Amino acid sequence: RAIEGRHDYVDAIVALGAAYVQCGKDEDAADQFQLALAFDAGCAQAHMGAGRLLRKRGLHEEAVEHIRRAAGSEAGSAEAWFELGLTLKRPEHEAEAEAAYRRALELDPGHAGAAVNLGLILLVERADPVAAEALFRRAVASDPALPATKVNLGLALHEQGRLTEAVEFFDRAIVEHPESADLRWHRAIARLLRGDYGDAWEDHEARRRVRDGRFERGFPYPEWRGEPLAGRNILIHAEQGLGDEIMFASCISDLIEQGARCVIECDPRLAAIYARSFPQAVVHGARRDEDRNWLAQEPAIEVQVAVGTLPRYLRKSRSDFPRRDAYLTADAERAAAWRERLAAQGGKLKVGISWLGGTAKTRSGMRSIPLEQWLPVLRLKNVQFVSLQHGMEASPRIEPGPDVVVHQFPDASTSLDETAALTTALDLVVTVDNTVAHLAGALGRPVYVLLPASPDWRWLWEGEAVPWYPSARAYRQGRGEGWAPVVASVAAEIARHAARVSTG
Repeated sequence: RAIEGRHDYVDAIVALGAAYVQCGKDEDAADQFQLALAFDAGCAQAHMGAGRLLRKRGLHEEAVEHIRRAAGSEAGSAEAWFELGLTLKRPEHEAEAEAAYRRALELDPGHAGAAVNLGLILLVERADPVAAEALFRRAVASDPALPATKVNLGLALHEQGRLTEAVEFFDRAIVEHPESADLRWHRAIARLLRGDYGDAWEDHEARRRVRDGRFERGFPYPEWRGEPLAGRNILIHAEQGLGDEIMFASCISDLIEQGARCVIECDPRLAAIYARSFPQAVVHGARRDEDRNWLAQEPAIEVQVAVGTLPRYLRKSRSDFPRRDAYLTADAERAAAWRERLAAQGGKLKVGISWLGGTAKTRSGMRSIPLEQWLPVLRLKNVQFVSLQHGMEASPRIEPGPDVVVHQFPDASTSLDETAALTTALDLVVTVDNTVAHLAGALGRPVYVLLPASPDWRWLWEGEAVPWYPSARAYRQGRGEGWAPVVASVAAEIARHAARVSTG
């Protein structure tokens, strides 16, 4: 009615657009915001409304232009600058997003959203958990009812290695927000990093309620709750990444030893290795979205368990980790063929290397070490280096520097079973945190794992020993030190090893 009385009433047009948004009528809302801009091209609220709708449609570049206009106008508010930071895609516009959040906080020091998002940039991208902690504390003070802000504050404490403090903080936060799966999940990670396995695994089950429920598989069988399994059929199904599958599979032998009849669903790339390693089990390699008709051909399943839940019942303390050298087995004939092939290169120490790990979502930048930084290792004498890098990351030609040779075998880089055979033929594996580290450890091969200052939980926060893999040795990056000291330590150890080979 206001607009009927005055057709160019911009404030009313914008308000009508906002009302349409609330009603879920996005197209009508967009029309109103465009109409408002036709009457007043500089209307900040109309630009904001239009930008939000474009962002919702995934049109980020168009959205950014509108929200930049809103933030840069005389009426530019803390909310507009926050929205700009939210809309800018990263990593290409990360610096501008950081600046936008800082401007929002200048205009409104209590803006919790801007404090959280700026803190996340500092924590994840700038590796500055101290500065991030200050911002998260500001956000918690501004909005103490929001559990997400407390998740981030606990994470900042965790990233500084203040694990006991982080656990105690999560304890208090969970009392206030008992329904928060994220708080429990992050408390699990802090506990696991300390090696507090008994308490951690209960919280670890919260993974089923985070990340859009992607851990749920919906198999129609009762959940195994740790009861005796002798003579019973159990489905062990895959979850999480390839390295996780390999690591958690160390528990499968425990069930077989208890007399369980195991049906194992795994990543297709692991099927041949698992069939060889667990001959008493039925192994089926499948994508997780594949139909389940294959189960009808197997023994009647009585209970099911996600492979990541096995430690809840089988690894309650450090003493529950067996000292077995290996639980996966490579193809013996292929391993022998690789030994013969490598021996043709001379009697040098044979070392496999892998330098890239993770994805953008799993902290690849922190976990990976550019090949050029490996030169103190790769220039060692009496060592034959072999690439174990998998997938698209492995380039056809590796040229990290002069007088450096890294042998590459495409037939091994495309098949995990072949990689396992090659790994078994090597004297040593040196790798960052990735699937290669898990595979080498599971095969019982000597492996040096190069870890960032804030490692993934499975490697613990400190020490050389790795509970999951007795043959592994952790080399840890110091806070703020970069990779040079780690690489130097590894180079010195390999040089001693190579000298023993040459004199042996």
